[in-house]
Amino acid sequence: MSEDAFERRRFVQLHFTGRSSSEVFDAGFSNWRRLLDDGYEVSIYLNDVLQEGVITADPDDGFVQRRVALKTEVRRGMVSIQLSKESVLRVAL
Repeated sequence: MSEDAFERRRFVQLHFTGRSSSEVFDAGFSNWRRLLDDGYEVSIYLNDVLQEGVITADPDDGFVQRRVALKTEVRRGMVSIQLSKESVLRVAL
C-alpha cells in the first residue's frame, strides 16, 4: 500500500458554475452563503478580469452586477467564478 494511513486530503473545488449573490432575496444567495460557510474565497472574473464589489454573478446568463460608488451597474460578458481555499491541515517538520 503506497498511501499514508494518516494522510488526510481535502477536496478543494476550483470553479463554481451556478449563480452567486450577496443579496438575500436573490436566487444565488444560498450558493454564496454555502461557499463562504465552507471556507471558500470567491473571486469573480468578467472576460478574465478580476471584478471588485460584485453583488451578483451569473455565468449562465453572462453578467455581473457591481457596486460602483453609490450606484450599481450590470456588465455582460464571459463570467467565471473561481474559488480558493487555504488548507486547514498543516504538516510540521
